[in-house]
Amino acid sequence: MGTRLEAFTAKGYTTTVITDNMVGFCLLKKRVESVFLYYQRMADAGALCQGGSLLIAVLAKECGVACNLYPTDFDPETAEVPGDLSFAGDTIAPKGVKSFVTRTDRVPMHYIAKVW
Repeated sequence: MGTRLEAFTAKGYTTTVITDNMVGFCLLKKRVESVFLYYQRMADAGALCQGGSLLIAVLAKECGVACNLYPTDFDPETAEVPGDLSFAGDTIAPKGVKSFVTRTDRVPMHYIAKVW
């Protein structure tokens, strides 16, 4: 969502950016030790996370990789996020093509190993 990459970096952790289409592969092949999802707040027995987080949480659990929540002040519900498919400010879908771009996911707590 958006064009800015934000990474969780902390002493003792190596941060690696994995593109959406490689998440399942990397989790399945155990190339990832743990996953950290940013969450804005807890909501409805889950965490309000950035769009796409639910897919990553489900894949992590299925592949036996711990999925953790890490707090952020980013609020995807109020952020200015384009409603179309865009990258770096340019629309990437042909004119007239509809898209579904979700701003938030509610990730149920049974997918989460730890809340930081």
